[in-house]
Amino acid sequence: MGKRVTILDVAAEAGVSRQTVSRAMNDTDDINAATRRRVLDAAERLGYRPSRFARSFVTRDKTHAVGLVVASFRNPYYTDIAGELLEAAAARGWPLMMTAVEGPTAASMAMLSNQVDVLVGHFDQADADLLAVARGLPLIRLEGRGRLPGVHSVEVDIRSGVVEAVRALRERGARRFGMVDSAYSVHSGGAYEPSARSDWFAAAVGEGFTGLVPGEETITGGGQGFRDLMARHPETDAVLMFNDLMALGAVQSAHVLGIDVPGDVRIVGVDGLALGEAVDPPLTSVALDRQGLAANVLDIVEILAAADFARLDPISRVVPSKLLWRKSA
Repeated sequence: MGKRVTILDVAAEAGVSRQTVSRAMNDTDDINAATRRRVLDAAERLGYRPSRFARSFVTRDKTHAVGLVVASFRNPYYTDIAGELLEAAAARGWPLMMTAVEGPTAASMAMLSNQVDVLVGHFDQADADLLAVARGLPLIRLEGRGRLPGVHSVEVDIRSGVVEAVRALRERGARRFGMVDSAYSVHSGGAYEPSARSDWFAAAVGEGFTGLVPGEETITGGGQGFRDLMARHPETDAVLMFNDLMALGAVQSAHVLGIDVPGDVRIVGVDGLALGEAVDPPLTSVALDRQGLAANVLDIVEILAAADFARLDPISRVVPSKLLWRKSA
């Protein structure tokens, strides 16, 4: 977990000179196959990844890059964040390379790792597992906390936004609060486990909490979850949906059920997606500060660049959320 493995470490491991390691890594013709194989095997054992700074001295290319691993480009939540990061990176002169996780996360990380200096993403693996896959590259978790050296993080304070939403709903007359939570744990093969968001919501609501039902994190799943909640707890007059996609489904279901929004039930999502403007009524949401998220990611990237992307102790940043008030609540 210490300093990044260097070309000198590989040279010592393989029993060759630094220049020989450089020739092997650059696949030049003036090195025999056996020596090249010995160097590459040593680099593999040590987890060595050539510094893009070092390559710059050879190629005179001063460009460095950030890699973004996205869960899915089909989910507008991830595409909105990717767009903010792309804009923020371009403003600071950093190319941003992206890949979506269509299979194992490790494969997507490996695909980018030879082309970038740092990897960013909504990683759900343990720090140690991520570091093993990254093989020398620093990582920045989005909305999760890095604990080990080399794993940094930009978290979003959703809790304060949820508390603000409950207060604002009460000011507008809401008294009986329900929630449609994520059923992610169920769809992952386990039993339902309430999310942190549901815990924050229930604590903020107190005795006015009517009930909680899980739903799939999609428009369809949100619509079904809203129908289930209203069937079980028809007295509910304010609903928090786990995310905006689910909230869009809730608004659609309300129309089908003849429930007036916000007259009968006030609906609030989480994320602040631009897509929330496309529903009638437009969606109120606990919005992530995506610009702040992107700016903090690039701040950490530049700190790492100044340290030649060594494995530094965790750097953590937290960005606030805010209530984006539209007409669904």
